[in-house]
Amino acid sequence: MCISADVATRIAPHVAPQHHMTYRFSDSPSGRVRHWERRRGRSTAPWFVRPLVILLAFALMIVLAFRGVQYALRGRHGSARANVAVHEDFTYASRTPTNPATGIIPGWQRDVIVSLDEAQRHASEGDATETNIAVDRAASIVIVARLRSQPTPPDFFDDALAKLDQVLAAYHTNSRLTAHVTDARIELAELRSSIEPVPPGTPSSVNIDELLVATATGATAPPAPGAASKSSAPSSANQPPSSAASEPSVQPGAASSSASSAANQPPAASSPAGNSKSGMNSSSTGDSKSANNVAPGQVFVGAPRILAIGALLNPASLRGNLLDATSMPSGAEILEPPMSRIFADNVHVENLTIAGAAQTLDGIHWKNVTFIGTHLRYEGGEVDLHDVRFIHCMFGFPSDDRGGRLATAIARGQTTVVIE
Repeated sequence: MCISADVATRIAPHVAPQHHMTYRFSDSPSGRVRHWERRRGRSTAPWFVRPLVILLAFALMIVLAFRGVQYALRGRHGSARANVAVHEDFTYASRTPTNPATGIIPGWQRDVIVSLDEAQRHASEGDATETNIAVDRAASIVIVARLRSQPTPPDFFDDALAKLDQVLAAYHTNSRLTAHVTDARIELAELRSSIEPVPPGTPSSVNIDELLVATATGATAPPAPGAASKSSAPSSANQPPSSAASEPSVQPGAASSSASSAANQPPAASSPAGNSKSGMNSSSTGDSKSANNVAPGQVFVGAPRILAIGALLNPASLRGNLLDATSMPSGAEILEPPMSRIFADNVHVENLTIAGAAQTLDGIHWKNVTFIGTHLRYEGGEVDLHDVRFIHCMFGFPSDDRGGRLATAIARGQTTVVIE
């Protein structure tokens, strides 16, 4: 059939070419292909971005793991402290006096025990530095308790000293640790001395508070009321010495009051306290001192008293039972035995109360002696204490085993200690 040219021209635009009729639907690109075709023309990231992201992710995993380990260790230590606190609560609740007003148990005792437990743990791990820090922290808490006059039960000292023994047993080869532990023992001894009651009958002139201030500052305690008059008393350095029968065991020249003054004055006011070394007289209190200012048996001393070999100082030789050295500087020695300071010198001090100043314990046999507000020294030699008490005293002991033994005995409240 023939088609005219006009008809063919009209149909041509509506008739698709032959190759269009063969195009399949499956040959059309998918949506993902079209998406990547659109992104193909965009700029890509540098090559090092992907390795950098991997490294950052790895570092983040390490940090998270480290934080997790820290959290676990902190939880373990915290639980250990909590267990110690609970144990101490049950232990001290049964024996520590509570505050009647609040019923609260003092927490400083628990803090000391916890610090010592930490010291023991660090010592078992071989960490000497942390052990010393923990022991020093416990000692500082004890110092604060002493300055605040905190009431302390006797059992606390036994527990604290037992903890210190355990610390040394866990790490006993370190000399620095031994020194730190000994210093803590000395602080416990001073705390024990600070809570000891003043003996009844102690004269008011022996002011404990003033003695403590003088000992801490190295000054001289203020004189007792009326004590200023003793400087106007006649000097006994120019008086003839008393007979050997009156003071057979005190060095000649130490007794310096005359027989006439002894006859005209009370025994307490006329008792000798001078010595040939200093030529000073501080025993006579003068006629202006009234009986209210001088207790019976109170003997004032203003200079060191020298004791010879074989000397015996007791109420009979001193003509009094209270040796008052509160007018002396806190660092001045009250009694000076021979320089050897050994038991072979056979120097004895018995049945006396000594107040103020300072005293070295080495080389003297002490029996039934009470020190009040005295700075006690120990030089690591021989010491013999029988029924000796320390009331509001300070201690200067060496930081070694011998000093630790003496400090431990005082902290436990023992009155008899012999170290040869």
